[in-house]
Amino acid sequence: MALDKRRVQTAVIGHADSELPVVLPIEAIEVDDFRAHHAGQSYWCGVWLGGCGHELVTKLYTDRACHFAHKPDPEHTSTCARKASGVSSADHLYIKNGLLTWLEEQDITATATIPRDADGSIGGEVTFTPSRHTRLRVLLSDTADTAPVGDDAQLVLGADMAADPDVLLRQGYVNRIQLIPDGTRRRIQVGTERHGGTTQWFDLHEVELTDAGLTTPAVEEVRRLRTTRRSIGVPAPKAAPSKPRPTVRAASDPSHDIPSQDRAAVMAALDKAVGDGRSRTEIRRWLDRAEQVTHGGATAEENGLIRAATDALLRLERAVGLPTPREPTFHERQALQKVSRLLHALDLQKRRGIRTVPPRQLRQLVEAAEQASAWLTDNQRSQIQAIQSAPAKSTPTQRAPQPPVPGQARRTPPATRRAEQASVDTAGLADAVRDVLEHAARLGKTVTFASLCAQIKDLGELPESEQLNVLRRVKPTARPRSPKPQRPALLTALITTDSGAMHPIYQRLADHAGHHLPEQADSVWTDTIKILHERYRTT
Repeated sequence: MALDKRRVQTAVIGHADSELPVVLPIEAIEVDDFRAHHAGQSYWCGVWLGGCGHELVTKLYTDRACHFAHKPDPEHTSTCARKASGVSSADHLYIKNGLLTWLEEQDITATATIPRDADGSIGGEVTFTPSRHTRLRVLLSDTADTAPVGDDAQLVLGADMAADPDVLLRQGYVNRIQLIPDGTRRRIQVGTERHGGTTQWFDLHEVELTDAGLTTPAVEEVRRLRTTRRSIGVPAPKAAPSKPRPTVRAASDPSHDIPSQDRAAVMAALDKAVGDGRSRTEIRRWLDRAEQVTHGGATAEENGLIRAATDALLRLERAVGLPTPREPTFHERQALQKVSRLLHALDLQKRRGIRTVPPRQLRQLVEAAEQASAWLTDNQRSQIQAIQSAPAKSTPTQRAPQPPVPGQARRTPPATRRAEQASVDTAGLADAVRDVLEHAARLGKTVTFASLCAQIKDLGELPESEQLNVLRRVKPTARPRSPKPQRPALLTALITTDSGAMHPIYQRLADHAGHHLPEQADSVWTDTIKILHERYRTT
C-alpha cells in the first residue's frame, strides 16, 4: 500500500523521534530560502506528530502549494495514518518547546508530556509540571478530556475552544493560547478572555507563572478589580472646586507637589507610600492618582503595584493593623535570583583559587543588586560590599609614559599577557557553555559556534587555544537512560557551523578525548547528536 499522499506542511528535523518541528512555506520562492537555511538536514513524518516515522522530502511547485511528501516506497510496505498534516499540526511541539524555554528563563524547572487522545491521535494536549508551581494543561482539541489532572491543574484553552461559562462567571477570565506565523516557525501568544467574550493577547515576555497560576496583565487587572472594595455608607467623592484652595502641607514631604500627569513620579510615590507603611489617607491619595494616570492602560509592573497598594489599603480599612510590605515585582524577583547566582558563582571561583572578579561579572552583580536593593539580605549586602571594595588586582608602580617610537607598533609585555590569560575563568565559562548546550539538547537542537560565542561573550573574545581549553572542560550532567553500554558522547558535538554541519573544533575535541573519528565522520557525528538528544529528552 502506498504512503499517505496528502499535502503535508509540517515535519520534524533529524530523526523520527525528534520533537523539533518545522513548517514548509507554501510559496516556491520561500521554499528556496527554506532549503538553503536547512541545508544538510533531513525531514521526518515524526511519531510526535502522529506520523509513520518515515522520511519526507520537500516538493517545490510554482502552480500549486509546496509541501512535504513521503519518500518513495517501492515495496509498498508502509502506510501513514497521520490524522493532521496542516500548518497547525505541529503546534503542540512548538508549545512544548516554547513554554519549557520560557519557564527556564524564569529559573523554573519543569517537565512536559504529550498524551494521546482517546481515539489514539496526538497533539490535542500538552501537560506541564513546573516545580513549586501550579500544573498547566494546554488543551488544543475538543476531543481532549477537560477534567483537571488533580485539583491544582490550571486549564489553558486553544484559541477556538469553547470556554466553560461557569468558570468565566466564577473566575472572571479564562486563559487561552495560540500560535502565529513567525517566518518558517510559529510564535506563541497567551490570551485572556474576560467575562463578556473579549480576548486580549500577549507575547510570552509579558506573561508570568506565579503562585496563582498563569498570569497576564489582563489577569492582574481582573484580580485587582475583584479585590477592590468600598466601605458601606461612604459617600462618593465630591467634585473638585473650580479654584484650588490652599492646604497645609508637611514641609518634609515634597512628594505632595508632584503633578498628577507625571506618570513615573506618581507610581514612584505610590510605591514609597506602600513600602514605608504610610497612612490610609496617604495611600488612597496616591492610589487614586495612579488609577488616573493608568486609565488608558497599565503595564504589568504598574498593575502589580496598584494591586499591592489596594491590598494594603484594604487591610488598613479592615483594621487588621500594621500594613504589610508589598511583594517584589517580576523584574525585582529576576534581579534577586541573578544576584544569588552571581554570588554563588563568585564563591566557587574563590574556592578554586581565583581571587580576581572579572569586570563583566562585577558589572552584572552591581546592576542586579541595584534593581533588587529592597529585597537583599544583610549577608548579601555585606558580600557585595566586600567584592566592590576589594582591589581589582595588584598593579606595579606606574612609570611615566614613554613617547612612541615612530614606525614601531606598541606591544603588550609577555608578563601582562600571561596575567590576562590567568584571569580567565575557565571553569565558569565551561559551566556557561554546558548550560547553553544542555538547553539545546533538551529542545532537540544544535548550536552554531557563532551563536554560542554571542551568548557567552567572554568565550568569543578568547584566542582559539583558550577556547579549546574551555570546551575541553565541558562535562554533561545527564547520564544514559539505558543500562546497556553506549558509545561515549561529548556534549560539544552539538556545536555546528553556520550551515549546520559538524564544526572542525569538534574533531579536535574528540581526538583530544580519545574518540578518534574516521575520515568520513558525518554519520558518527549525527549518531552522537541523536544520543545526546535522547539522553536529555524530558519525556
